[in-house]
Amino acid sequence: MRRVPRLDWPFPVFRSLDGYRWEWLPRDFTAGLLIVALAIPLSMGMAEVAGMPPIAGLYSCILPLVAYALFGSSPQLVVALDASTAALVATAIAPLAAGDPIRYGALAGVVAILVGVMLIAAGCMRLGVVAKLLTRPVLLGYQAGLALVVVLSQLPRLLGLEVDHSETLPRAFEITTRVDDWNVPTTLLGGAALAVIVILAATRPRLPSALLVIVAAAVAVGFAGGLFSDVELVGSLPAGLPPIGLPAFEIADVVALIPFSAAIALLAAADTIVSSKAFAQRNGYEVDANRDLLGLGSANLASGLSGGITTSASAARTAVVEMVGGRSQLASVTAALGMLAVLLFLTEPLENLPTTALAAVVIGAVLRLIEVSSLRELWRTHRFDFVIAISTTVGAVLIGLLQGIAIGVGLSLLSKAPGAWRRRVRRAHGPPRSVPCIPARWDRDPRIRDGRNHVLAGGTKVTHR
Repeated sequence: MRRVPRLDWPFPVFRSLDGYRWEWLPRDFTAGLLIVALAIPLSMGMAEVAGMPPIAGLYSCILPLVAYALFGSSPQLVVALDASTAALVATAIAPLAAGDPIRYGALAGVVAILVGVMLIAAGCMRLGVVAKLLTRPVLLGYQAGLALVVVLSQLPRLLGLEVDHSETLPRAFEITTRVDDWNVPTTLLGGAALAVIVILAATRPRLPSALLVIVAAAVAVGFAGGLFSDVELVGSLPAGLPPIGLPAFEIADVVALIPFSAAIALLAAADTIVSSKAFAQRNGYEVDANRDLLGLGSANLASGLSGGITTSASAARTAVVEMVGGRSQLASVTAALGMLAVLLFLTEPLENLPTTALAAVVIGAVLRLIEVSSLRELWRTHRFDFVIAISTTVGAVLIGLLQGIAIGVGLSLLSKAPGAWRRRVRRAHGPPRSVPCIPARWDRDPRIRDGRNHVLAGGTKVTHR
């Protein structure tokens, strides 16, 4: 069989193309199309969380994806709108906009630009060293907590249920106590889609199960409209290119938005570094935290200049890329081009796309982030590491993703404190002294009897002659 040539990229951009094989292109292309299918309803919803018109969410899925692909280090990470940062945007802008939608949109662009500048500066200052604090237990716990948060956020869409609570636990309680309000056709279609995705992922992992399920669900709704008449659809979208340019602002607005922009930048940076490192660990490649900050900052800068909103890492869409076998940022570039084509030419065919099937795709993707076998291994080998992982998960679900990371990092530092104290004592007392063992103690001291060397109290090392 003829060997497929590798592509070596000589420039300091598109580093995910280093060593690229052309045989990977079909999966990257499939992953990009699937990102587009997911981005349409999710990005529109996140735009509404930020108080922006839904079209702004779609604008955030074009230039930001290309910008991260140019400067980021992860070959799989996908940037997108995030619920936590979107909520902070609304909190920061609403008092200043005073109900003016035009001013609101301009201030949202200013926030995205400020966040981008801050993240680029952090990357240039090599502040990505904070990633070294994110140990394996913290990553495992964060992945599990993030998966639970995303699943609970997508369940209402899967069940056709309108919920009042945005917090994770109250939302879960509301879902379980309002079973009678579940939309039966929506639940059946979404449940069937999720079951097919899980089964195909276990039996035929190389098949693009998510894309097949979305197409099948759209066909089912089209041919059985009476049965699925109550199922929520994506619907039509306004066509047109995103506006390019610097938003209108005043210096006083910038000064007022700096504290909120710093908080959003911190949240986005922590989420991106953790997600990038987590997927790198899962798939066996290296990432550079400083380049990820540069990539994320460039993505936010591009979003602010093109009518979009602040972006962060999307674990759900990255998990979808991983699930279908995406290998490089060509998936994100494909998604950007696909979204551009959607805005220009393909808004009408999306009318019959059921949102419950998209929710099933997201849930099926993030469930893979819960590595039960790895958590079980920690329980058997390192109990305190297991406590760190579970504490990170619980913190992420109960308090917030950023707070869960802080809990895990704090416990990790606490676990290293005894070792650091022992090293300080050892340096103070000098290296261990070796003395010959006493033959008379041979039968009485099992540490010497089994032929191993041991350090006794006071730093004296006993060895067998």
